[in-house]
Order: sequence, then C-alpha cells, then structure tokens
Amino acid sequence: MRFPSFLALTILGAGCMDSGKPEEDELELLDDAKDDSHRNPTDHGELLFGNGAATALTDDERHHAWTFELSGDAKVDMTTSYALLGQRRTDTVLYLYREGATGWGSYIARNDDYGNTLYSKLVRELGAGRYRVLVKGHQAETRGKFKITVNCAGDGCVSPATASCVFGSTYGDIETNSALETINSAKITAATLTNLNPDDQHKLMLAVQQSSHTDVTTPLEAIGRVDQGEVNVSWLAEPAAQRAFIAFEYGAGDNSYGAIFDRFNAQMVTNIHDGDLENCLVKAETCLLSDDWLALRSDPAFTIESNRVVTDASQVTGGVAIDQAMTAFGQSYDDVASVADGLSRVDGNRLNIVGLRHKTTGVRLEVFEYGAGDTSVGRIYFRNTTNPAGVINDLAIESCQLFE
Repeated sequence: MRFPSFLALTILGAGCMDSGKPEEDELELLDDAKDDSHRNPTDHGELLFGNGAATALTDDERHHAWTFELSGDAKVDMTTSYALLGQRRTDTVLYLYREGATGWGSYIARNDDYGNTLYSKLVRELGAGRYRVLVKGHQAETRGKFKITVNCAGDGCVSPATASCVFGSTYGDIETNSALETINSAKITAATLTNLNPDDQHKLMLAVQQSSHTDVTTPLEAIGRVDQGEVNVSWLAEPAAQRAFIAFEYGAGDNSYGAIFDRFNAQMVTNIHDGDLENCLVKAETCLLSDDWLALRSDPAFTIESNRVVTDASQVTGGVAIDQAMTAFGQSYDDVASVADGLSRVDGNRLNIVGLRHKTTGVRLEVFEYGAGDTSVGRIYFRNTTNPAGVINDLAIESCQLFE
C-alpha cells in the first residue's frame, strides 16, 4: 500500500519525536563570553589522521576541539567512540567547522547519534583548507570519557608541509639535521616526571597516545605503559625560523613512537610511528623578524608607522587591543586582572605600542612591549588581531610566525 507523501512525513516525524531523548542543549552556541563554550573550547591542537585522541567531558571542560588541514580534495571520516573498552557510553555531539577569513564562523556539519549508538559520526567530501572538529555532550550535564578519530582518504590528506618536513622523514634524521639544534635532552621516568612542567607532562601523555596506548589519561599512566617506563625528551631549536620544539620519543613493543610539539602554542606538529615522522605540519622556514626587539626597531626591512606610550588603561580601547595588552602582560604576570593592573606592574608603568609594516610583503604588525625587571618582554601581533607573529622574551624574538 502506498501512503500519501504527507502521511509518510508525519509518520517519520513522529518516530523521531518518540525516541524519548531530550533535545540537545545548544544554549552556549554563540556565547563568546564563556571560557568553556562552542566559541571557546578546550583546544587540543592538530589531530593526526588515523590516530585517536582520548579525553573526557568534565565540569570544567565540556567542549573539546581539534584541527586538521587538507592540501586538496579528500574524503574525511570523523567518529567519536569509547576511550576505554567496557566504559559507560558518553552521549556526544560532533560539529565540523571550516576556517574562513574571519575565523571559524558557524559549523558546516553536525551529528548527534549514528547507528544504534550514542556516539557521533560525520563523513564528508572536503576541499583544501583548515578544519576544526568540536565535541560536546548532548546535555550540559553530560560527563564521561570519549575518543575522537579522524580518517582521511585522497590526495588532499597530505598536509601542505609534509613534503618538506623540517625534521626530516624519520626520528633518526633529527640528530644530523643542520637546520635544527638540540638544546637539551633528558630521560623521563615516573621518578623524574615532575622535572617537566604540567604543560609538558600533558604533551608526554599525548605523545604516548600516538601508539596503541590511546586510552592513557594521565602522564603517570602513560609512562607506565611504554618500554622500560622511559620517555626520551629533547628540546629543539630551529635558529633560522626563530622557533622551538619539544620531542617525546619512547619504545612501544621495541618500536619507536612519540610526537613533537611547538614550544609556543603546544600544537602537535608531527607524530612518530615506528620511527617514521608522519603528518608533519611544519617545513623549514626563515623568519622575517630580527633576532631581538632593538634590532627590529631599526631594521630597514620594516617601516615604523606608529609609536605610542601607554601609561593609563583608558588609552587602550577596543576588545582586540585590550586582549593584545592582556596577553602581553600575561607573559610575565599570569595573574594579571586588567590593563590597569598590568600597567601597575611593569617597569615605569608604561606599555610601548609600535606599529610596523614589512616593506616587501606589506604585512602590518603591532608590537606590545614593556620592561619587566629591566628586561624587554612582549608580543608581536599581526595588525588588529590577537594572532601572534612573535614573542619578545628577555629582548630576544622567539616563536616567529612571519616567514619568507
């Protein structure tokens, strides 16, 4: 018997409504003010294809995000699943964003449940670009562990930087790589784990997740899973690019695994799989900024377009400028509460804001610099954004993002 089309739609709609599951909480979708929301999630950095990343929905972290980049057309499969075999299922909702000229904007795809599970899945044909996957709970009170895995098929799966990875093609290449310098190295065990700061301990855990131990959730648990309970840590510098990295390498079943992270933004820039470097995001670069702030101010490659001294918080107006100043102050004072508070702490109670333009490329920068204990500290931003072009640390310019 053939039902009229309107009746078929009515029956289908009734089936959806009778599922007994409450509507998804999306009240915070456009709430910019919250630290934990769609617009301000816990950012885990780059997600490597085929490598699951495990985390949890908690009271403080209810929105989790990862990014990936495509160099061309590809079919991408994004799935949430259990983090630990046998755990209680966590009711997730998965969102996909594509980065545009003004940021992430609205999501381009969303999935709540797939199949007969409470987990989420998206399969999309995508073009070149940078993407973000975001996972939240179906309800605001949803809590629990989960894993996100992104698989990719097609020529576009190769990251734009992969073909010329700064580290080489294998972990062993780093030792003889003329573009890199090993600043320090250490062997970390359970007994020496506290020699790493909390942020680096978290990176160690993420590095161990690049092997079969995807379910580890603490740094101590991670060390207990690897061969001999040891992780080799190396601090690396790329002088020409004025940036630094930290590498974590260990044995897993007599094979070499791990990951390398950017020291400034904590992004995983490559993972180590059976000794090979995979999903590399960084190529060899040459920084356009001078070695230090004094040299940059007199660098003939740049034009100084503006130069002002701020001595009162009222001189810093607009949300972007306030955020720029607060981030710069936070580099020295992690508990700074306001621009006025920051000014009260810095040498001479003054903040120098200098506008620069790179003559060849036309790129405009804004430098927020101050004295902190008789040394120069601050941030270099791309004009009218909070995107960093570099960091001033004890006069030296580090973590460069402006390249030839």
